[in-house]
Amino acid sequence: MKKILTVVLGCCLLAGCASVKEAQNLANCKFALRNVELTDYNLTTLGFTVVIAITNLNKKQAATLKRFEGELTVNEEPMAHVTLKDVRIEPNSVKNAKAKLVVPMATFSNKLLGLISMNSATLDYHLTGTMYFEGPLGTEIPLPVDIGRFGNGRN
Repeated sequence: MKKILTVVLGCCLLAGCASVKEAQNLANCKFALRNVELTDYNLTTLGFTVVIAITNLNKKQAATLKRFEGELTVNEEPMAHVTLKDVRIEPNSVKNAKAKLVVPMATFSNKLLGLISMNSATLDYHLTGTMYFEGPLGTEIPLPVDIGRFGNGRN
């Protein structure tokens, strides 16, 4: 019985250490809002593709993002909720994670609609949220992220 308990305890400790290492690896990743592109529009909604570049600076271990939940703002007005799931970033590489958004036209002010329709250089995008990685026994551990700003939507 003692041997089984020792083995189970050892496995839990190893899983906990791996989770801490994965958390540190994910926390050391660089996040950048690469692009926000208008992909579809009609009288009631606007469709966007948001590209988030995640750079894994670790040269030996992959990083796994279990989930990301955040909010996209345009010119400091909340626009849409952004969600990513199960993103794996290989060691020493960049992964462009894409999220598709459908934003109701009612969300936009007249000022923002005018700027978008004119493809104005005055649009300012900002994405903040929380990333989650998988901890011991399937728990999700949150880490806050401020991905920052990307001006004008053109790349």
